[in-house]
Amino acid sequence: MKSKIILLFAFFFSTLYFSQDIYEKYPEGQTDYIGGNIQFYKDFHQVLIDKKLQPCENKNEAFSFRIVIYPDHKIKYVKDEDSNWEENKCAFDLSKEVAKYLTGWNPAVVDGKKVAAVTSFWIIPRDLFQELKENYDPVNDMEIANYEGGIDKFRKKVFQSMDLKRFTFHGKFKLLVTFVIEQDGKMSNIKLVESTGSKDFDNMVISGIAGINNKWTPASISGIPIRSHFKLPLAFSMD
Repeated sequence: MKSKIILLFAFFFSTLYFSQDIYEKYPEGQTDYIGGNIQFYKDFHQVLIDKKLQPCENKNEAFSFRIVIYPDHKIKYVKDEDSNWEENKCAFDLSKEVAKYLTGWNPAVVDGKKVAAVTSFWIIPRDLFQELKENYDPVNDMEIANYEGGIDKFRKKVFQSMDLKRFTFHGKFKLLVTFVIEQDGKMSNIKLVESTGSKDFDNMVISGIAGINNKWTPASISGIPIRSHFKLPLAFSMD
């Protein structure tokens, strides 16, 4: 029993240390690649040419290549459940292959020391196999998801879908709802960041949002529809 406890503690400590040792994003103002995104895409494009790699058949692939950059300049791919890599397998495979030859990885620095940190790059093979536009960076051509009539109209529909008379509460409180807007404009994975403490109330909010049939215009990058996450704050008040 004692050995099991020691092993469990060791595993917990290892996991805790690992999570603290890798920063979830780069510090403000620091770049993850020497020369910035523009140089990254130039180098990526050149590797495609030098290694004579083949373009993707599907011209609408767009993949967010998420990696950890370590202090020794080595990298490791981070699997993202929301990346749709199966649908963008060619872009994913190209990203992993090209990354082996790139040398401009620039570790993050915190308190004067190099640290491991997570970063990502949008890989769009259709663009990268062509002659690159001057100062090419697909992030500059990104459009966020939008709802016809605007977010206030969507929020109004959310409240119209709820029957607040079923509940009694006093004062004010706020909720934060998150969901994914798929490439076809449909919503999925609707969640409350924190429960209200009432399962019935939570279910009412989630089912109310899920029941709104109007589609969104999905987010896009370089004109290609992509999945995106959306945060919807809601405020409730009752005397």
